[in-house]
Amino acid sequence: MAQLDPEPTYDHRLAERVITYLQTNDWRLFPFSQGFDDARQRAFSRDLREGLAEVTPTRGKRGTSATGFPVSDRRLLEIVQEWAIAKGGWPTGADPRNPVTSLGSVSPEDDPTLE
Repeated sequence: MAQLDPEPTYDHRLAERVITYLQTNDWRLFPFSQGFDDARQRAFSRDLREGLAEVTPTRGKRGTSATGFPVSDRRLLEIVQEWAIAKGGWPTGADPRNPVTSLGSVSPEDDPTLE
């Protein structure tokens, strides 16, 4: 049995949007980021960089996906969704005042107010 229209595991447009955002900080790419203060901006950018680093090959037997989608952007999409749900605030578990987070934390080096 063949699957004719598999759901893609990678959206190149999302990766391009993330890269452009990291280069420009253009809030129009992610409208929920419009009102970010400096700490949220740094945290969101850091999370996006971490998400891009996690765009990884899928674990197919031959080293590539049999459906033609050799990489997965699942974590990157989760990061964007978590920030979008927060609507300009801190995503659940991402507040830098909480040292245990579900997203990348902001270090005192990134945010001097944490010292």
